[in-house]
Amino acid sequence: RSEREAFFNAAKFVIESLYSLAVDVSRHLEGDLDTRVLRAYQKGDVAAYVRHLLEICPKMPVEKSQRKFIEDSEFRTYVLRFVRQYEEVLDQAHANDYADLLGTVFATSDIGKLYRILCDVAGRSPRD
Repeated sequence: RSEREAFFNAAKFVIESLYSLAVDVSRHLEGDLDTRVLRAYQKGDVAAYVRHLLEICPKMPVEKSQRKFIEDSEFRTYVLRFVRQYEEVLDQAHANDYADLLGTVFATSDIGKLYRILCDVAGRSPRD
């Protein structure tokens, strides 16, 4: 029980970091932050940019995103940090949940969906 509570506390911190990284990924991918989404984010909707990326990425050619990943080291850093942090929380979820319920929740969440998109951008296979 204490291990699970420690996991939830650590996961909360990592998830907040993933939401923040989504802002940086969006800024680098689009050039400017979408003001409508920025207003929602500033009003407390921390998942606004995750949802925004899930909306725009399927419309964007994968080749364009992958070229940006190769050519823009700062964008690459944000993408790889998002992927790494997601995989760390997923590994912790699997280690603390015998029924894999937490892993399934993460994998089917918007953050999990964005993780899979960013894996494609980075040319990696997702681990979930």
